Amino acid sequence: MHGRVVEQLGLRIVSGEFPDGSRLPTESELAARLGVSRGGVREAVKALAAKGLVEPRPRLGTRVLPRHRWNLMDREVIDWHGETGDPEFLKDLLELRLMVEPGASQLAAARSSDEQIAVLETAYAAMASHASRLPEERLAFVKADLAFHLTLLRASDNQLLEQLGRLLETSLHHGLEASSRVPGGVAATLPLHRAVLVAVSEHRPAAARRAMKQLIETTSAAVERMVDHHPAD
Repeated sequence: MHGRVVEQLGLRIVSGEFPDGSRLPTESELAARLGVSRGGVREAVKALAAKGLVEPRPRLGTRVLPRHRWNLMDREVIDWHGETGDPEFLKDLLELRLMVEPGASQLAAARSSDEQIAVLETAYAAMASHASRLPEERLAFVKADLAFHLTLLRASDNQLLEQLGRLLETSLHHGLEASSRVPGGVAATLPLHRAVLVAVSEHRPAAARRAMKQLIETTSAAVERMVDHHPAD
């Protein structure tokens, strides 16, 4: 019950139903709307405050904080963005990936183990198999795609990059799921995944960096076209 209340309120904040600077309804009003006790609402508000979304003040009510105060690396906050399909969040994720993943791929080409390369090969093979059966096998395709990218971050042999991969796992999943829906997106990026794999397995750092940069730039361009043609309501 507690998780359900947190999710319902969090989704409404992230979607903009409760915009920055607005006041949440009172505990009594929220309890009546959500069918829970006032204590349940109070605990949910505490959880949202810990994520930086709101600020409860005695006698003044609970205020929704500006987005720059939110913990955007929190798994639930990321999930709520994924559920709302926020195109700006997806754009920010792609920009972050463009800054991080080419460098990680370069390091992976220099440092990856045989076992890690084998995992990359397995992930790519699964992607190629499921790609021919989209959209029916989209979930399996995205799972393999996620495994490919997270393995690259681990293969960089940099503990901070690996930790970043764990932090970004949920947002990466949402981002890859969204980009897999772009018409022609998978057909354009699957060969680039192959190019990254070959460069890493042959221990060619510069080639791995170039291939990953091209992969993310291709994905970004496709996503931008999709957003332009289907703007958010």
